[in-house]
Amino acid sequence: MKKCCFLLFLVAALAVDAQENLPTDYLTKEFHAGRREALRAIMPDHSVAVIFSYPARTFSNDVTFPYHPNPDLYYLSGYKEPQAVLLIFKEPQKGPGGGTYKELFFVQHRDPQAEQWTGRRMGVEKVKSQLGFDSVYNGEDFRDYPIDLSSFSQILFSGLPDDVHDDPSESADLYDLLQAFTKKAGLPEGYDASANELLSYFVERVTPQNLPRMIAYFNKRKETSEKFRNNEWVNAFINCKDSTDLVAFKKKFSALKWNTYLYTKLMGFLREIKTPEEMTLMRRTCSISAIAHAEVMRAVQPGMSEAELQGIQEYVHKKLGAEYVGYPSIVGGGANGCILHYEENTRTNIGKDMVLMDVGAEYHGYSADVTRTFPSTGHFTPEQKAIYDLVYQAQEAIFPLCHEGVPFADLNKKATEVLADGLVRLGIITDKAKVSLYYPHGCSHFLGLDVHDLGNYDQNLKENMVITVEPGIYIPAGSPCDKKWWDIGVRIEDDVRIGKDKEELLSWQAPRKSEDVEKKIAEKSAFNDLVLPAVK
Repeated sequence: MKKCCFLLFLVAALAVDAQENLPTDYLTKEFHAGRREALRAIMPDHSVAVIFSYPARTFSNDVTFPYHPNPDLYYLSGYKEPQAVLLIFKEPQKGPGGGTYKELFFVQHRDPQAEQWTGRRMGVEKVKSQLGFDSVYNGEDFRDYPIDLSSFSQILFSGLPDDVHDDPSESADLYDLLQAFTKKAGLPEGYDASANELLSYFVERVTPQNLPRMIAYFNKRKETSEKFRNNEWVNAFINCKDSTDLVAFKKKFSALKWNTYLYTKLMGFLREIKTPEEMTLMRRTCSISAIAHAEVMRAVQPGMSEAELQGIQEYVHKKLGAEYVGYPSIVGGGANGCILHYEENTRTNIGKDMVLMDVGAEYHGYSADVTRTFPSTGHFTPEQKAIYDLVYQAQEAIFPLCHEGVPFADLNKKATEVLADGLVRLGIITDKAKVSLYYPHGCSHFLGLDVHDLGNYDQNLKENMVITVEPGIYIPAGSPCDKKWWDIGVRIEDDVRIGKDKEELLSWQAPRKSEDVEKKIAEKSAFNDLVLPAVK
């Protein structure tokens, strides 16, 4: 009797919406419905798109990482929970009750006891009322729902995680949903989508310029992986000799029945152009990030730790409303600044070194990507300033290209040109072709729901794309140049909206010019007075 009363009390408590004071600027259900219609409009005839939730990942023993939704599922639905699958059909389908539907959504069921431990679930009714779906079912219903996916001309999906385990306590977890999909879609026995999924990601980013580098990447993967070695599409891609071969390959790859490439291409086509609603969130997340970078500049002092600087940055993110960081924070003092994706942030004393901080907020799913490099002492050394000003010059040369109609590849071409000229002028290299020793990455990528957002790089820029502009120079110890340059790493990264005629700089609130950086460091921060009392 007591157990029954407890469950009744718990159900009643969960029925009351106790989530007051929530943000009011989430994307609307009308936005998400519009994105589904936009996808449906460009899907091939008699096709279906299938979008799964991301799996939850173990952090420690029985504790999971904070859950991050599949950006595609969030973009198309607003749903942020695990254990779900969304089906979007090109044409209306006849339902078992005689009506029609154009999308089906299977979500995790309400469970009062589970919700007490892991948080509220929307369930079928709230997905209908709050997210605007008509045909919504519990995940358990997917297995027996009368739909033969194998009868469709093409089944579009991003790939299937191959490391999801069955939870015996859940009757419709992601494992069960994937098993049901495999049968309904008629996937061949032993079908492995992971190689095609990775290939699709790279093919959408390939250009005639980087084709040799990408082919080399897959040749290396073949050496260590049988599934890549035996994949006919990986081998066909490797055999592409030029842009003509690449066009022919893409045409055949996009015609597959079980198609990860066409899914990636269509979603990239949608997500690379930001709607007005998305731009509101992009401006907010970039502003939060830039303000946080400026505060770290105020707070920095010789002898601080990398983790301390990271903590200040991420505190400001939270203070201004960001839920997460968009990617693991990079805070590299001195030599660590020469490591492109340095994430340990464990150096306890940065001394008087320069610091490279690549940290971006995530606000309502949308990520910023901002990098600043600054001297802990408040003043650049002559060598640091020379490298910093060169990177700044490269960035200034790129901004005027950030408008509609400019080939995407021209941005990195300009960055490489300016950096090569400058490195020769400084005597660090004698041959401009050696610029890649110190500038090993590209200068721009798409930005949005992913920090490296979906989009096609082999095209001209379009209005309302959001990209990064991030030239950099990294000179690790042992480099073939004068030792006075060693351990200097500089990257200046800003987020830009492509306009019709000019760019919109979204991260303008963080100083960029060397003189302005030094002025900002000279200002006082409230964090400077925060001191840990001595331990008795």
